[in-house]
Parts: sequence; structure tokens; C-alpha cells
Amino acid sequence: MADRAGKTAIVIGAGIGGLAAAAALAPHFAEILVLERDHPPTGAGARSGVPHGDQAHVLLLGGQLALAELLPGFEADLAAAGAVPLRQSADSYMDFPRLGRLAPFDIGINFYAASRPLIEAVARRRVAALAPVTIRGGVRVAALVTTTDGSAVIGVRHAGADGAPETLTADLVIDAAGRNGTLSRTMLADTGHAPLAVTEIGMEVAYTTGMFIPAEDAARDWKYAYVLAGPPAETRSGLILPIEGGRWLVTMVGRFGERPPADFAGFLEFARGLRTSVLYEALKAAAPLGKFTRFITPGNTWRHFERLAAPPRGWLPIGDTICDLNPVYGQGMAVAAQEAVSLRRLLDEGGDLAALPAAYLAKLAGIITPAWSAVLSDLGFAETIGKRPPDFAERLRFAAAVAVLAAREPEMRRLWTEVTNLQKPPSVFQAPALRARIGAVMAEMAARA
Repeated sequence: MADRAGKTAIVIGAGIGGLAAAAALAPHFAEILVLERDHPPTGAGARSGVPHGDQAHVLLLGGQLALAELLPGFEADLAAAGAVPLRQSADSYMDFPRLGRLAPFDIGINFYAASRPLIEAVARRRVAALAPVTIRGGVRVAALVTTTDGSAVIGVRHAGADGAPETLTADLVIDAAGRNGTLSRTMLADTGHAPLAVTEIGMEVAYTTGMFIPAEDAARDWKYAYVLAGPPAETRSGLILPIEGGRWLVTMVGRFGERPPADFAGFLEFARGLRTSVLYEALKAAAPLGKFTRFITPGNTWRHFERLAAPPRGWLPIGDTICDLNPVYGQGMAVAAQEAVSLRRLLDEGGDLAALPAAYLAKLAGIITPAWSAVLSDLGFAETIGKRPPDFAERLRFAAAVAVLAAREPEMRRLWTEVTNLQKPPSVFQAPALRARIGAVMAEMAARA
């Protein structure tokens, strides 16, 4: 048992961020109470508190590895629960703007595909089995409780069984309550902190998802397929993801008011409007299961908790509480899990619990920036609301050249995949020899323009 940083901890939220946080704390606290407003299902069921839980989710390899670090054996548990093993690139049909289908190179990277409810169920089962952890459902936290001088968070307040306010105290409270970060932002305002700086990239994105039984097709040379939108004009995307139970989870994506229909005929017609007919042809022969579900998000928001000059003791935010990311990039679960790994490593290093918030918040930008660099591409659509960096056009040309090299060369495909899966930072592309090669492709593309 590692030296304990404190006796009690409370985690608000039992999504991936909250579960990963509880796993990070487990060696260092005697009691960890995870409070979840839903009643978590016993198996792989959807939670009403996750409005996009039925949409296709990809656990990027960076997130898969982070959860495996926190919960050794997590990947084997996923496989045993029915998650589908896939080879990055080799098992795919990947269609990119201006590049078409990328050659399916075998780059030696594997991952698991599953529904979000299954991923959560596997993580929840493992976390619930940790000795210090108790998960309580049906608890809606109303507020963070602070000391009278506002210098520390000492617990949470919620409605008890009789409806009267009840306070639970803890040495550390982690806000994993999800989008908007309302609990933490309210606490900071009430304790005299200036409003948080916020960076936003506004673009309405609508997702519609259906479940399908795929038709047997010996001619199909892929196991998962996606078509990415391409600014400035192509606004539609689509994904077919194999999941547990021999099913396909299929998501269609529209932008700027274009909302994929939630009926089979309309859904199929939307798929036919993609840049390539591959997804349409596959779905035309498949059998839909149940209802289609829709989710609409206004874009990307980064609440800059890391800029707090004097964060309260006894408190940490994690996951979507800090940053909402366009789900089309599949980064949310991975970023939350990596933040939890950072927390675990800080606790493993020891030190004063009072200094933990500042140390943890100082690490956030390094975790979030690689993911945020991907959503910057949303600014390539003229309709997207947000401040373009001064070198934005150059960044787009650079990213396009990287994609061209990744389409041509297996080794570059592997490096590109590691970056997009949040295993390596985008800065790896700045190595001098590689930067020169990317520059040559940029020149080649400019000459053809």
C-alpha cells in the first residue's frame, strides 16, 4: 500500500473521468466515495445522464493504455466482455478529403471497439472492486462545500433521503460531473475567484446513431469504416464501428444545421450523400435494430482551470468538467483517463496534499493541448465561430501535408496514428528531418494549386 495522501475522497460522477479518478486515488486514500446522479446499471446499459451515450464512441489507444495503467488487466477485461479487437489502419476503410481511401497498411497498432456502455461497465466493475471504493447511485450533488474563508473545499452538499440538504466531508473532492463544469465554476465564483478564461470553437454538430446487424459480405475488405468531412464545403461524416454482439454501431454526422434523420430511410439517404458510397452500400444490405438516437453539441469549450493563481485546496476538476471536445474526434474518454494517470503519478511522488491542486492543474495544458490541436481544424469551416490563430492557414497546409505522407508511407502512418490517438504529441512532426520532408510536400501541394 502506498503512503496515504488522505483518509477520505469524494468523486462526483461515475463516467469514465470519475471512474478513472477513483482508480487513481485508490492506493492513496482509505475511503473513496463515488457519487453518481444516475443509478448505474449492473451491466452494459446506457445511463440517462449521458445524453450522447448511445452515439458511437472510440476509446483512442492513448485512453485505452491510460485505463490499463490505472486498472491492470483492463484490456483483457474488454476483450472478455465482447469488445472487438481491431488493427489500426489494416482493418479499416478510411476516406479522407482530397486523399480518398487510405491504403490499409498494417502498422502494428491494435485497439478494441465497443459501445460506450460496455466500456463504462468494464471500468465500473473493476473500480467497484477496489477496496477503498464505494459507488453510490441516485445522488445529485448540489454544491461544493468550502471553508468559511473559501481557501479549501471540504465536502459536498446533496439532498438526503428525506429531501433535506446533507453534507458529506472529505479531504479531497474531484469534480467529474461533466459538461459545463457548473459545480466548480460556481464554487470559484462564490469564493471570490475571477471568472475563468474560456476558449470556444463554436460549430453545431449533430449526430444520429443506429444499431445494425451487418450482412455477410465476403467481398468487404474492412471491419470498420469512416468518412471524414473536409472544410470548407464537405460537412458530412459517417462511421461504422463493429461492437459487442456482432453488431454495427453506425453514426452519421452533420454540421451547421444539417441534422441526420432519425429514421432508417432518411438515415440511409444521408449516408448516400457522403463523399463515397461505401457506407451507404454496406448499410443498404444491413438490418437496423431498434430506434435511432440523436445528439447535438454546440462545439468545443476549454475552461482554463489551469490558469487559476491560487486554486482551493482539497479540490480537482477532471474530464468534461474542464474541456468539451467535438466527439467526432473521439478524444473525451482518452483525455479524462490521461488526466487521471497524471493525478496518480503526482500522488505516487508524494508531497503535501495541499499542494496537489496547483501541481495537477499545471499538468493539464500538456494533456489537453494535443487534443485541442485537432479540433482547431473545425475552424477550417467558414461558419465556425472562434478565433483563428495568426498562422492558421499555415497550420492547415502543414496538417494536409502530414496526411499526404501518412497516406503514402506505413511508418508515417504509424506516427500519424500515434499522434491522433494521443499517444505522442504533435511536436514529433517538428523533428528537423521530418519537418523538411513535410515542407517538401507542402511545396509540392502549392505548386499543384
